[in-house]
Amino acid sequence: MLAFTRRAHERRDAETDLRGSRRGSENDAGHHAGNLLVDATVPCHGRLDLEPTGAGIGPPRAIRGTETLKPPRALGPGEALVVVQITLVGERQAHAGHEFIYRGPQPECTPCKVRSACLNQDLGRRYRITRVRDVSHPCLLNEERARVVEVEPVAPDCSLSARVGVEGAVLAYEKIVCSNGACPNFRLCHPVGVEPGMRIRVVELGPELECPLGYSLVSAKVSYGN
Repeated sequence: MLAFTRRAHERRDAETDLRGSRRGSENDAGHHAGNLLVDATVPCHGRLDLEPTGAGIGPPRAIRGTETLKPPRALGPGEALVVVQITLVGERQAHAGHEFIYRGPQPECTPCKVRSACLNQDLGRRYRITRVRDVSHPCLLNEERARVVEVEPVAPDCSLSARVGVEGAVLAYEKIVCSNGACPNFRLCHPVGVEPGMRIRVVELGPELECPLGYSLVSAKVSYGN
């Protein structure tokens, strides 16, 4: 009876040790599995590259794709926006290089539907056609069609009093009082496209003029002052 009891206790102790050994093995397995799980699930974004560390291969390194933002290219001097002036002229006058003087609206222009696009110049100024567009409209004034054109203001050469003739100066044009149509300077002293009191800018001075009336005058290239 005593021998049987001893064998029963030994069997129970052996089973207890076996269960403890199994429990420890399960805990160790779970611990290693956890580390491997963490190693395998390191969060990363982008392409994975293996970076050498010493003699081996290090952990994966996340690389993000980047792109440098460049500022927009500035416009060059020849690429700047240019504002052109548009008006309408009769088809017979619609050719590049033609010059005209704007004399203002006429009674026939009142019912015209495009009068705002036609009557948009400065009264008394001279204009030169630089381009003819392929667009036309009926015109009651010319009794024909009017062509859309691009124009630029171009002041004629004129004579100025020597006392005010300074390059770069902006002044009000003074009329030369003279009725000698045979004088070689008559056109310079009576420029068509520059009215008395009109603001002009002196671009370049020319030679002195011989005036039969004794005026001290110089010829000048001018532009409109405003």
